[in-house]
Amino acid sequence: MKVKSGMLGLMVAALCCVASAEEPPAGARKSGEIKTIALPGGATMEMVWCAPGEFVMGSPHSEVGRFEDEVPHKVTLTKGFWLGKYEVTQAQWESVMRSNSSRFKNPNSPVENISWHDCEMFIKRVNTMLGGAARLPTEAEWEYACRAGSDASVSGCGELADMAWYESNSDNFTHEVGGKSPNAWGFYDMHGNVLEWCSDWFSTLSKNPVVDPKGPLSGSFKVLKGGCWFFYKRDCRCAYRLKREPNLRNCIYGFRMACSEYDSSTTPKNIRLGQRP
Repeated sequence: MKVKSGMLGLMVAALCCVASAEEPPAGARKSGEIKTIALPGGATMEMVWCAPGEFVMGSPHSEVGRFEDEVPHKVTLTKGFWLGKYEVTQAQWESVMRSNSSRFKNPNSPVENISWHDCEMFIKRVNTMLGGAARLPTEAEWEYACRAGSDASVSGCGELADMAWYESNSDNFTHEVGGKSPNAWGFYDMHGNVLEWCSDWFSTLSKNPVVDPKGPLSGSFKVLKGGCWFFYKRDCRCAYRLKREPNLRNCIYGFRMACSEYDSSTTPKNIRLGQRP
């Protein structure tokens, strides 16, 4: 992963976490802590911890550009989780899948032109090393991480152009991950670059408070979040949600991998670090 020169503070935090011999108990972690996991094929992935908490999902009726399906409601997440610091890159995808169907070829740019089912296959292979902990984030988890404690329409420092590649500045292609400003928890490209598949089947959001929502058990469409290089500003907001069939591929579809808390001592022993399954 190519690291940008203006990110020294986050680099130090990441290196300290990776070098630590012992991790603190899950309950003691604070949102924004970082660890690095190994992927099949030898690549690695930086993950950011999201501590349990609550937030208002959706958008207020006063938000400029909102859509009616962004129903505001309180969400409580009782379990913390890890989420990729960056969108999954083409280099990481190739390490695991041994192929790359992306339109905009660059090892450090997000993988795209992938379906929801393709993401699930990637995760299945990663789980040969993580014992089932890897997964797609739920829509609520994704928005919680995107907001990082903010109730603004976009989460980060400055204007959208400071934190996202979208219609007005992308020149009609994806860009290397990590090239814009991160949000308060250290996530990059939560707005723009590529849309990100979530685990949920698309459904109408509740008006009432919910705890650990995962969406319905079945449906016709999966949720995508975050906007992309092709979209206008209103479609790159934290609350924006898109529905698409899970078998569709497009050069605006990518993803970010999540990981439930797990005990590394219980992961499979017969696969060496970085070995392909």
